[in-house]
Amino acid sequence: MASSSSSPKQYDAFISHRGPDVKATLAKQLYKLLQERGCRAFLDREEIEGGESITSAIENAIRSSVVQIAIFSKGYAHSSWCLEELVLMLDQQPDALFIPVFYDVQPWELRHMDNKDSQYAAEFCNHQSKARYLDKLEKWKEALKSASNISGYEQREHKYNLCEEIVSRVLEEMRRRKPLHVAKYPVGLAQQVRVFEDSLSKTVKDTVTIAGIFGLGGSGKTTLATELFNKKRSGYKGACFLFDVRVSDLRSLQSQLFKDLFHEDRKFDSIAEGIGHLEHRLGRARDLRFLIVLDDIDHRDQLDDLLPAAMLSSGNLVIITTRNQSLLAGADICHRMKKMNFDHSRTLFCSHARPDPPTSYEKLVERFVEFCGGLPLALKVLGSHVYGKGELFWELELEKVRKIQPNDIMQRLRTSFDSLDREEKQIFIDIACFFNKIEIYDLKSKAIIIWKASGWSNAEHALQILQDRCLLESVEYGRFEMHDHLRDLGRQISADELSPRRLWQPELLGPMEAKGFQQILAETNGGRCFHSFRDSSLGMSITFFIAETDLLWLEMNEDGEPFMNIPSWIPLRKLHWLYIRSVRELWSTFQQQLQTYNQRQFEAQDG
Repeated sequence: MASSSSSPKQYDAFISHRGPDVKATLAKQLYKLLQERGCRAFLDREEIEGGESITSAIENAIRSSVVQIAIFSKGYAHSSWCLEELVLMLDQQPDALFIPVFYDVQPWELRHMDNKDSQYAAEFCNHQSKARYLDKLEKWKEALKSASNISGYEQREHKYNLCEEIVSRVLEEMRRRKPLHVAKYPVGLAQQVRVFEDSLSKTVKDTVTIAGIFGLGGSGKTTLATELFNKKRSGYKGACFLFDVRVSDLRSLQSQLFKDLFHEDRKFDSIAEGIGHLEHRLGRARDLRFLIVLDDIDHRDQLDDLLPAAMLSSGNLVIITTRNQSLLAGADICHRMKKMNFDHSRTLFCSHARPDPPTSYEKLVERFVEFCGGLPLALKVLGSHVYGKGELFWELELEKVRKIQPNDIMQRLRTSFDSLDREEKQIFIDIACFFNKIEIYDLKSKAIIIWKASGWSNAEHALQILQDRCLLESVEYGRFEMHDHLRDLGRQISADELSPRRLWQPELLGPMEAKGFQQILAETNGGRCFHSFRDSSLGMSITFFIAETDLLWLEMNEDGEPFMNIPSWIPLRKLHWLYIRSVRELWSTFQQQLQTYNQRQFEAQDG
């Protein structure tokens, strides 16, 4: 079957009718009203351009139409042209919307060809007498039977607004099928779509598929979901994209879902009522396939309220975007948004800032791209900030954003932070200020000990939450890693509002080596501080973590002679982690000596 996108002609509606019955009345009125509303409709051979064959023109018009309207009049079945059109129209489903209109006939007449009262039965008797139609009769009968079972419109004397109703349905379908805006510059999007579709193709066919897209705010989740929706919607009987679920009224979203899937306006007094109506209608439509996108989900209840159990039937596709990976438990596919590579990042930044920048801008472009860290939101925002500006402005803007990032980036990222509880926020801030991307042996275990010493008992669980919500990219035993923009967000929050305060910059304490450890302890009163420095008075390299005057973590490595005594002024009362290299070496030597002694004792006894 040829797709509508490959057809040489494009129509909004195709009107199949038998001219002598309805052309001068219903068909012409419908055609005129569609034209007045801005729809391009195909009515008959008047639409055919010179030199074009009638057959190919009609076939192309049917294949390239968004909506196909069949007006079943008493003489419709008399025309073999009409019957052939009907077969071709039904072959296009679900890529096109089929609307049957019953004009002075009843739907049952299309089904019961053995009924002597049916005009359609009489017409088929005539066709049977013609040898050239014998191989087509069964196909025509099946098409008429299928059409009679599709919900449509019936012409009655009191129904003066029939054309208005049909045109409204056509316009709604056109609006529903109109591609959603994806992105001004969809850089790298085709590759993301390929990866997603490769995963989708590996799922079991004809079963419901729940596909999750998760990642950091501003990483392109909605952009990818929108592109997938535009690409796949024609393959489903109904399609609905619900944007910004996190900040939207759920009853309004239920109403939109009902309208987009079933073409009915419904207002619900409660969420429970909405679920009930959706369950009922979906239960009656189990043979139909739907595509639904739920964008920016942040709570399990939203899934329960917008995805009734009846939606989880064969053939449906539900795409969910979220910043919280844990909400995708049970999904068939989980697609994580990755950082853009350098080439794509450069292209996206320059598209917004300055396409084909001069050679003199190259270093500045590289610095901006490096600063953005592959985050599409940052590339777009910063590119727009410097659009149309000179090199000096670029330099100044880069210096500025290194200190204070634009609010439109920080606000998008902060949404995930605000969803955390107090302990999770404190642990996030500690990582942002102290532990991000530093290499320390067994850092994870040490940090958890520190957090528990601070009264944050659910540290392991908090780390999992941070990962699920894409606020931490990775957690390893020796390293934590988060995006640099998240690091900046955490430090900005700590400096502006979060208690206790954190001292992550050595310059906040001044020259530590000159002061010595004792004075540093006094100066960090009331804050949290993590640093490494060399104490010349002790001849030691020292790593320490202080929380509200309490020393919680201390590591000491001597430069020269083994260190045998801890100065009395170092507060050990609340110390939770102590490592002194010389002591560790002494213990190791003792173990070796003990092993040698035991071996000699064993040999002596054996001898």
